[in-house]
Amino acid sequence: MSKIKTNVSTKKLSIKGKYNEFSDFYDVNKVIIYQNILKLFKTFEDKEKNTLVLTISAKIKNIEWETDLKFTRDEINVLKRDIMPYFEEIEDYETCGEICELYTSLKEKK
Repeated sequence: MSKIKTNVSTKKLSIKGKYNEFSDFYDVNKVIIYQNILKLFKTFEDKEKNTLVLTISAKIKNIEWETDLKFTRDEINVLKRDIMPYFEEIEDYETCGEICELYTSLKEKK
């Protein structure tokens, strides 16, 4: 039986705590989620990876909740369109610089 080579990189993020609503969960954990998305995108620097998956799990309204955020190499615009504005808003310019460098690096590798 041969081993099938996968071009998918997966990261799991399990967030502890109990949340009454999704918005409570998201507001409190947004920075953690976005930092993990950024870390995941760094995996694209390995040219063999074509798809990234961040699996997020938490307990919301006493229900175990889990979702997969999937990104392809063609979706690097997520970094500047969705992730960077948040870090600009909280004035984390070091992370903004990291995002710009990663975006430029990934765009050159396309």
